[in-house]
Amino acid sequence: AKRESRKREYIIGGVALALTIASCVAVVVYWDYVSQASHYGYFGAFVISILAGATAFVPIPGVLVVFTLGSVLNPALVGIVSGLGEAIGSIGIYLSGWGGQKAIQNFNHKFVDRFTDWIRRRGEIAVFLMSAMLNPLFYPFTAIAGMLRFGLVKFFFLCWAGKAIKNMAIAYLGYFGLRSILKWVGVLGI
Repeated sequence: AKRESRKREYIIGGVALALTIASCVAVVVYWDYVSQASHYGYFGAFVISILAGATAFVPIPGVLVVFTLGSVLNPALVGIVSGLGEAIGSIGIYLSGWGGQKAIQNFNHKFVDRFTDWIRRRGEIAVFLMSAMLNPLFYPFTAIAGMLRFGLVKFFFLCWAGKAIKNMAIAYLGYFGLRSILKWVGVLGI
């Protein structure tokens, strides 16, 4: 039974890793389509955010899209929709950690030990705070949460809440920032 469980973990981790890599490749190959998605409003924000949440290795301008769409759409809705997209996208990275438990455990590094300790002691707070910040360490953190078997449903909802707050802040910066810049430029007659 233990061997069968280990086999299932490897399969899930391998499939999740393959999907993450496929998402990265798709973004590069179909960049013209990805960049056009922002023209589709909330749905575009959702799609780009899924890709931004799923592709740990290829930078997706999700922040820029959220900032820009926040200036032309309802910033709160842009934040909620893009937060949902990022949370859905991060599930693949979570499952990569879930299936690659041994590989991550063997990776001996200070931040792996600190993240492991932080998730074990204060899991809910850790996931929420890491999700709510612009944070390049969120991807390894997510894989470690998967490795530790932090509940997937709980992870998803905490991640969505944190990402929604982060994206709302970015969208409101776009709403107020771009409007102020445009008013200022209008005053100068440029």
